[in-house]
Amino acid sequence: MKFGIILSAGNQTRFKSATPKALVNVNGKILLEENILRMSKYCDHIFTICSSQNEHFFEKYNHIAISSGKGSGDAVLKALLEIKQKYGFSSNDTCFILWGDCLIEDLIYKKVVENYKKVGIVPCVFEEKPYVQIFQKQDNKIDVLFSKFGENASSGFHDLSIFYFNCEEILKYLLDFQNKIIGRDGNYVHKHGNEMEFLDVFNETDIKAQILEIKNYQDMSFNTIEQLKNIK
Repeated sequence: MKFGIILSAGNQTRFKSATPKALVNVNGKILLEENILRMSKYCDHIFTICSSQNEHFFEKYNHIAISSGKGSGDAVLKALLEIKQKYGFSSNDTCFILWGDCLIEDLIYKKVVENYKKVGIVPCVFEEKPYVQIFQKQDNKIDVLFSKFGENASSGFHDLSIFYFNCEEILKYLLDFQNKIIGRDGNYVHKHGNEMEFLDVFNETDIKAQILEIKNYQDMSFNTIEQLKNIK
């Protein structure tokens, strides 16, 4: 089976609106509903991950409510564990992981599925001064630099806020990552802060993934209301 996970549990510290980012109107359509529609062509089951505080916004969607504030990696891990409990995972099951504050064109899903060869895929665009920079290394390994932590690079690949993995594999490595940084009190301790960020799984474990370069493509993600206005 193919699963879809749409993350919509963020704290919205930069997006000054009472409406969750995933539920904003983009070109006359609800962002989440448009992403679900596009993703449904490639997935058997789709889950929206929301915070328990905002669950009332997502009641009409197939959702998983979590306690937020522990990082995107923690959110994906909790979602995968719940999905596995409900459906089980076979060795061939795969999942799309999508940030809820972006709009993904159908061609990205198509290219990802066409290029998948049992190694995780990270669709990327090449940018000057990317917010997050992703490096392809040997043996299907990648490294990630974060500009917000002073790990700047002049140019390079930036992810498109969507990822594709074998379910069992990404679950295994997220559990490995969690075990590596969780303290006795149940809180996370990491050089990038007291959260479990999804992209750090590439830096902290041996998970394999490949960059899939997407050319002539506009990154349609946003963190602020002003950035949202630029999405067309």
